[in-house]
Amino acid sequence: MLKEETIKKLKNPPTKSVNLVVKVNPEKLNFISMVVDGHGRIALPRTRNGKKGILDFLTSPDCVQELYEILEDLKKNYDPSLEIVGELGDNWLEAVL
Repeated sequence: MLKEETIKKLKNPPTKSVNLVVKVNPEKLNFISMVVDGHGRIALPRTRNGKKGILDFLTSPDCVQELYEILEDLKKNYDPSLEIVGELGDNWLEAVL
């Protein structure tokens, strides 16, 4: 089930983009990145720090719910350590640093 906080965010999506910073098990980083990328380009994954297991997912407001559902499923069934550690909103400058 989605967290109440996540449901609130889905009801009021941003107008430009959503940039999530996600921490995963470094050994599973490539698989998680490929799963998200393989879902019809729901989000653009980018490795921020491979050794620490930090990924960015850049997505449009139309795909936010699907991205959260994919991440929730990956956490439940594949990598329990997966967590969203930051939401950069539409701040592209911060997202690329």
